[in-house]
Amino acid sequence: MILEFDQNKSKVRQLSDAIRAAISNGEFKEGDPLPSINKISTNYNLARDTVYKAFQDLKEKGIIESAPTRGYFVSNTVNNIFVLLDIFSPYKENLYIELTANLPLNYRLDLYFHHYNKRSFNNIIQDSIGRYDLYLITNLQNDVYSEVLDRLDNTKVLLLDLGKFKKDKFSYVCQGFDTTLYDCLTAGLDKFSKYEEICLVFNAKSEHPQSCIPFFEQFCNDNNFKYNIITRDLNSFDIVPGTAYIAIRHLDMMQIVKTCRLQNYELGKDVGLVTLNDAPMMEVIENGISVISTDFKEMGKLAAEYIKTRQKVQTYVPTELILRGSL
Repeated sequence: MILEFDQNKSKVRQLSDAIRAAISNGEFKEGDPLPSINKISTNYNLARDTVYKAFQDLKEKGIIESAPTRGYFVSNTVNNIFVLLDIFSPYKENLYIELTANLPLNYRLDLYFHHYNKRSFNNIIQDSIGRYDLYLITNLQNDVYSEVLDRLDNTKVLLLDLGKFKKDKFSYVCQGFDTTLYDCLTAGLDKFSKYEEICLVFNAKSEHPQSCIPFFEQFCNDNNFKYNIITRDLNSFDIVPGTAYIAIRHLDMMQIVKTCRLQNYELGKDVGLVTLNDAPMMEVIENGISVISTDFKEMGKLAAEYIKTRQKVQTYVPTELILRGSL
């Protein structure tokens, strides 16, 4: 067992992480005895109380057990999984629910969110190094690789959702944002044809990849649609009848619905509306809101399969247009 102490971290934490890594790497297998407190204390020049506290930490996590005649030994293998998502949302909740539902009970998941904050993203990952068996990570941006990922063992990392960068060394289960948008709009061509203009509502505050914009423009040009891209706040312009709106953010989608109610515009007739990322509320708002959405449940299932098999996976999850009354 390799153990080099870092003065910036507690010795209890570092010893606990080292023992957990040794178990994960197969140095100690299920049922194997661990070196005694006295032996570890002597070999690594540690206080017995430090070793005892590290063992207690591992016991609380279900990784090791103890018995009067056996000392400390590896319990039924508990796999500790690090999950870092961007934000909490209904569709990311679907991913997480599906992920946990498809894992046996001996998998323990620690869930974090980075909220697109670079400092938080880097700090959370750096603090996790060596503490987990596998890492499931939604990158900070879709088209920019985060170099902090180089500090992790790439064979233990699964990238989720975002990933328009060179990532061949990683496993990944991602969604597309570019040609997939074009394909989804094409699938709704008959519906869009009812309207005189299509507006993409892409608020400057949105974290959605802007690389999708040229594909929206291409769709409109290929099909002779008049179009507009709105980046300012929705409160600063009027909703125009005969226009179909594609709202990137749910917040903007709700503002369009409210304005249509005030102006007595009927969604799906006077005004068209599509938003991104499905959620239960989309089925009950008005006559239903049409969405362009990735199958996040499938993403969760594939992530669970990766965790259980440790087999490298590199795939994109399908994105589709779900038509409802608003278009």
